[in-house]
Amino acid sequence: MKIQRTEWGYIEWRHIHDENDKKQLMDIRISIVLPGKSQPKHTHYSEEQMLYVISGEGVHVINGNKKHVKAGDFVYIDGGATHETHNIGEVPLRELLVSNPVIVNNYDYEGQKLDGLKSIIETIQTQFIEPLNIPITIYDSSWNLLLQTKCFNNYCIRTCGLLNGRFKYCECLTPKNNSEDEQYSFKCSHGLTIYHIPIIYEGDIIGYIRGGHILLASDGKKNDHKDIYDTPTGTAISINRLLIQIAKSIVNYYGFTNLRNEVQEKNMAIEKTSKLGEELKNNLIKEKEKVTNLKINHHFLFNTLNSMASMALENDCFDLYSAIIDLSKLFRYTMKVESEFTELEKEIDYVKKYLNLQKIRYGDELEIEYDLDETYNNIRVPFNFLQPIVENAFVHGFKDSVDKKKMKISTGLYKGRLRIVVKNNGSYLSDHDVCVVIQKIHSNSGHGLSLIHNKLQFAFGNNFKMDVISNEKDQTNFILDIPIINITKNYNL
Repeated sequence: MKIQRTEWGYIEWRHIHDENDKKQLMDIRISIVLPGKSQPKHTHYSEEQMLYVISGEGVHVINGNKKHVKAGDFVYIDGGATHETHNIGEVPLRELLVSNPVIVNNYDYEGQKLDGLKSIIETIQTQFIEPLNIPITIYDSSWNLLLQTKCFNNYCIRTCGLLNGRFKYCECLTPKNNSEDEQYSFKCSHGLTIYHIPIIYEGDIIGYIRGGHILLASDGKKNDHKDIYDTPTGTAISINRLLIQIAKSIVNYYGFTNLRNEVQEKNMAIEKTSKLGEELKNNLIKEKEKVTNLKINHHFLFNTLNSMASMALENDCFDLYSAIIDLSKLFRYTMKVESEFTELEKEIDYVKKYLNLQKIRYGDELEIEYDLDETYNNIRVPFNFLQPIVENAFVHGFKDSVDKKKMKISTGLYKGRLRIVVKNNGSYLSDHDVCVVIQKIHSNSGHGLSLIHNKLQFAFGNNFKMDVISNEKDQTNFILDIPIINITKNYNL
């Protein structure tokens, strides 16, 4: 158990989330404020927090409101709130703290007209940066100041001073000699830690974020400044993660803006031609490929597709409208499924919509066959485990094929387990090629089919089989054998 000592007491760390594990977000610690001591006023920049008083008596001041607490009381503090703690008793104030980082992923950009990085930052500033009360400075790629919040701690204000409300000449906000295209942290001459986050869009730096300005309790130095809070390690990790999220959100906004501008320009071109239907269909194929490859937030993509679907209806392009609706349902499926598991029937339906889009691409050159035993529609399967296998046939199996493309998906009982077979007549794999594919599946590399193997292993342990068989007659078969577990069995689905 890690212990961090401060001027007001100490922290017993029971769990610090692993920054490299996306399934971990929570931090758990026990805070001990000694009699007569106080945690100085600080802001919960990056996390919401629940406190349970184990023993002792104290006063919490949250956003200026005092709350007297004793053993057995609960206290909730949301992200962006100011907070201070005072021990008013004669024994240590001992509290259990559970923290979750603030997730930056909710936007309201409907009807927004965004021209350039500065207007994007101004928009997200009012949506989620200001409510968090976070000290942050954002620059463009030439280090021109685009945004600086007014939430810096009193020590920064007193030590570095303000010029027209901004720290324009503070040493921690000037370019460093480090590689500016990489994330890093550094300390200013006054001992505060600052995080540097580049904003990178499609390989190019479009700006920089500087933030944090915290005194780390882990530094082990005596805190001689009553107006600076000793920031725990877990909180520092969450602050860094939040700044990275903000950078990614700016990139997503930037990408969406560029995509929307491209769509608007193409719409104007379509209106000038008499072949509206054909051009719009070709435009769908091009935009679908862009949207598929563009790694932006699903909420942005979903709104773009709604706009394109409305255009298709207005111009009586009903085939095109159906294709867009299928694609929209794919995104809606991935957005609404909160569990890691779902029903086989829903997963199959998701794959069918994906293949409907491939039919738009290949037309009569693609033949799809289903042989599905509906008896097993309600069994429990990992969410989105089947579509990547189907997609693999188009990326690799059909890549160099000039013949008519054939795919068959079948389900049925085999030796007491559900067998799922995805068959395609693409490239023939030799025994050596099959061995290579199977090695990659079991490599735990985090890419391609190894991700599906990981999903199945997480869901079923070693009680499953994933195999590849290829021969000149049947070509390539991806075979999955998984246990039959009914969807209603003690799972939060």
